[in-house]
Amino acid sequence: MSTQEIIAELPKLNRQELAAVDAKVHELLQGSSKKSVWESLLEIAGTVEGLPPDYAENHDHYLHGVPKR
Repeated sequence: MSTQEIIAELPKLNRQELAAVDAKVHELLQGSSKKSVWESLLEIAGTVEGLPPDYAENHDHYLHGVPKR
């Protein structure tokens, strides 16, 4: 996901979710985390609500309109 795509998703988050993102970004910028960026991102992976149940398998369909698998 590009920086622009991430920024475009931020307005969809509620105040509590934005605060969690803010805290994680500041933690990463300060280098206070002993985890890699990827480990930190895995902590929030799978937390998005409201996606279709087959999103993981058919993400190209939902993002780009290609036929479903």
